[in-house]
Formats: sequence, structure tokens, C-alpha cells
Amino acid sequence: DGLEYTFHLRKGVKFHNGQEMTAEDVKFTYDYGFEGPIGTALFVNYKQCDIIDDYTVKMTLSSPYAAFPYGVASRLGGIACKAYFDEVGDDEYVKNPIGTGPYKFVEWVSGDHTTLTANEEYWGTKPSIQNIIIQIVADTNTQVLGLQNGDYDVVRNPSIDVCTRLDGNADVAWDSTLSTGRITLYLNDWTGACKDINFRKAVQAGIDKQMINDGVYAGRSEVLNVDMCSNYLSFVTEADGVKVVPYDQEAAKEYLSKSSYNGEEFALSVPSGSALESVAKIIQAQLMEIGINCTVKATDYPTYSGEWKDRTYEAYILNNLCSLVDADGMYTGHRLDREAWENRVFQRDGEISEILLKARAAQGDARKALYVEACNIVTEEAYDVPLVNDLATIAYRSNMSGVKAHCLGNMYFGDWSFN
Repeated sequence: DGLEYTFHLRKGVKFHNGQEMTAEDVKFTYDYGFEGPIGTALFVNYKQCDIIDDYTVKMTLSSPYAAFPYGVASRLGGIACKAYFDEVGDDEYVKNPIGTGPYKFVEWVSGDHTTLTANEEYWGTKPSIQNIIIQIVADTNTQVLGLQNGDYDVVRNPSIDVCTRLDGNADVAWDSTLSTGRITLYLNDWTGACKDINFRKAVQAGIDKQMINDGVYAGRSEVLNVDMCSNYLSFVTEADGVKVVPYDQEAAKEYLSKSSYNGEEFALSVPSGSALESVAKIIQAQLMEIGINCTVKATDYPTYSGEWKDRTYEAYILNNLCSLVDADGMYTGHRLDREAWENRVFQRDGEISEILLKARAAQGDARKALYVEACNIVTEEAYDVPLVNDLATIAYRSNMSGVKAHCLGNMYFGDWSFN
């Protein structure tokens, strides 16, 4: 019935303090973690964890949740050591954490660096590199220069512009992959020109998404027709029945002529200095071509996020990064049972919300059919315009092996080595 999951633990896995990980640690982690915001966000419908024996636990849900197994396997589903936590408490555990992974924590200097060292008792393949220093370097130019000079071995998540500038340098390599973030334009149908569905449809048809991919992401991204990424569980496409709105300037102009729009300023809100600002400038030019007086409102992040939390924006572009790589994590922005500011498009009739809540418990094709239904309502109402998939990148010295970009930006140090 999708309510009970039994997990068998690997034997002989040790925490960094030498204590073996057992079912007691799993139960403690989940019972304690679900009391906080991360737990409730990632492991929906969690009810309890029962210890069967030292290496077996049974987890029970209050109602089915299709994404639960992925949540358990995700980076935020890691197990904490109960005995160590009981000994040092919450604050000290954060300052001096232990886990079961290939590297152990050594020190953290706030605002400067974190040092890790290889875990000689790691249950899996022993890491090749003995020490890892994670250095905080805020300035992009300093990062790149340090990488080129050999001061740094790896730079995490440089912009695609930076990566392409590194091409031709034999001492440096880089990698990219589709991230779990999708770039979406949200339209506030509560106010201004966006109250008119024909205006929203004009915006929807007037955006050339491939130009955004080519201009901002060097053609390495992927155009989106639904507000979810292709690496999400239960991702749906045109082949599944998703309705696609093609780029069509003439259709956009026709919709605009049917609307009540009268030339007033239409502002796109974005955080300044980000890739989203570049996306907004491309959209601005395209919408001006169809007759919309579009401007870009680039502000600091607190101002930008405050606008969409307070519902004072006309339209804003957001990079929705989803730690739970599942369609449910994406559509939190459309559900009525979320906090008001998290309902991105502020749709109020409850139809989408009801469909999405059903999709949580469904499996396989039935689940995808529900997401198709929800996506098509969003498209028909033009509540938002999915644009492109964001990219995750990593740059590194070419004398290294095993360094790969990861959709969540994770860095698997244990896979790295020097040639």
C-alpha cells in the first residue's frame, strides 16, 4: 500500500569516531530530523521509524508518497551518530560534525576555509587524496586566476561564460551537466497587465527560449516546456501529452491586441549581477518586439525575494533549485497548502493543488498522467513560462581525474585523484 518501507543496513559501517552505525542511529536521525523544516520538506508524510534489529528498520508513512525512497537516498538523508549527538549536543555537532563518508572533518574557520582528511576506516573504496581544503574565495576573477596558476585545483560552479573562456588552456578542464534548477518566468495574475489572460499568453508566445539557451548557457542547457527538469522523477514531455506553446511572434501580437494592455511599463524582477539578469535582458528585447514596454528591474537579492514573497511583483524570473529531484518538489510553488509566498503563481481555484496532492500518492504512468493534467492547466492559463534548465559546472586542473559536474552541485572528493 506504499505505507511501509523496510531498510537493511550495511554491517560494519563506522562513524568517524569509530562507533558502528546501527538502526538506533537511523531512528534517531529521522525522528529528530523530521521535527525541523528540512525533514518536513524532504520526507513528506513520514510517521515513524521502528527498529526491527540492529541492522533493520521499518519506516511508516501516514499516507503514500512516491518520492519517499529518493528522499531517503538524497544528500539530506544522511545518518547522524546518536551517541555523539547525545554527548555534545546540537550546536557542537554542527561545529564538529561526524558522518560515515570517505572524508572526516578537521576544522572550520568561518569565512575562510574548511579542512577535511581521508577516513582510513571508510567502508568503501579508500580516497586517493589525503587532504581537502575548501577555500572560500568570493571574487570570480581571483578564483579563475588561482585555478590557472595552480593555486587552486578545483573551482565549484563557475558561470558558463567563465568556463568557455577557459577553453584552449591545456592546464585547465571543465565539465557541465543539467542541474536540478529550472529557470522560470512567473506572472502575477493578481495585478497589473498580467490580470489579463491574453496578455499572459502574449508573453508566453513571445519568448524564444532557444535564444536564451544559446545566449546565456552556450547552447548546453535544455529548453523546458513544463516547470520541472528532465532529471526529475515523473518528468513529463509532449510525448506524454504535455501541451507545448511554440515561439510565435505573430500569435503573440494577436494575443496582445485582444488584451487590455495599453503600453504601460511591464517590469521583470531579477537579482542583479546574476545569470537571470542576462536572461531577463533577452526576454526584454523579445517582448519589446511584439509591442510590450518591458523593463528589467534588477535589485539586490533581499529586495528581489521580498517582492515575490509579498506578491508585489509583476513578473519575476526564478531559478528553482530542487534538492528532492522529483516533480513534487517542483510543484510546491503551485499548491494551495503551502505558505502563501511559496505559491509562486498564487492560483486560487484549488484545481491544480488537488491534482498535485493526488500525484504524491500515485505511481508510474498514473502519476505522470496527473502531472500532465496539472502542467496543461498551468500552460492554458499562462500562469508561468518555463524557460530553460540551469547548468551545474565544475572547473579543475587537467592533471586531475574523476572530477565531474553533479546536478545538485555535489562534489564527490572520494572519486578524485591526481594523474
